[in-house]
Amino acid sequence: MWWNHQNLEIPRKDASGGVWHFRVWHGHVEGTYVQLVFFWNDAKSESGVVEFRGDQALHVSRLKQVIAKLVSSSEYRLRFRRDLEFPVEAKYATYRPLG
Repeated sequence: MWWNHQNLEIPRKDASGGVWHFRVWHGHVEGTYVQLVFFWNDAKSESGVVEFRGDQALHVSRLKQVIAKLVSSSEYRLRFRRDLEFPVEAKYATYRPLG
């Protein structure tokens, strides 16, 4: 299910003024708790997803730190680069393995 509220989904600006968008999906998959942090820029030319499974799952405050790092660090974003299909909410409403 999509994690609404707690300001995880609000757009954020990077140092150059670029706008980044985020959606966080979370749920239990085959008995394991999974969190997915989807991200993309306004032009949708850069996108990706960060996955946390099981004991890697983060509290909302740590998820916000991950989002802040995605905004500020192009090197960090590159580690999780993936082409996404839009709208994200429709295409990724149910979990699919990232591999």
